[in-house]
Amino acid sequence: MIKHYLIAGTIAICSTTLMADETIVTPGDMPEEAINKMMENVTNYNKCTMTSRFEASESGMDVRHSADTVLQNCEAGLDELKQLLTDNNVNPALVEGMAKSLRSKAAKQLMNRAMSDMAAQAAALEPVASN
Repeated sequence: MIKHYLIAGTIAICSTTLMADETIVTPGDMPEEAINKMMENVTNYNKCTMTSRFEASESGMDVRHSADTVLQNCEAGLDELKQLLTDNNVNPALVEGMAKSLRSKAAKQLMNRAMSDMAAQAAALEPVASN
């Protein structure tokens, strides 16, 4: 019985030591050229969401539907970013986290702007109170 505990303990210590030697690569660890490309991809994604939002608002599309359309249209930009990070051996959890964060931020901005636009339209349609 003691032999089993010794073997289990030895395996645990060895696996912990091996895991400690494994380094986590972050976007900051990438070469400068890759970091510049990453920033370019993020900027292009943000531009895509804003440009698509203007196009959707000009078409008179429903706010919720336009937000979905904008995010779908710009998803390719996130795929490029994820591929760049993966190609540079960035930790997969960090890659997915960064993509989710950018997508979530864009969705919040789209909905905030859409709600502001709707409130402004509603205010413009209210009859002016006469004195």
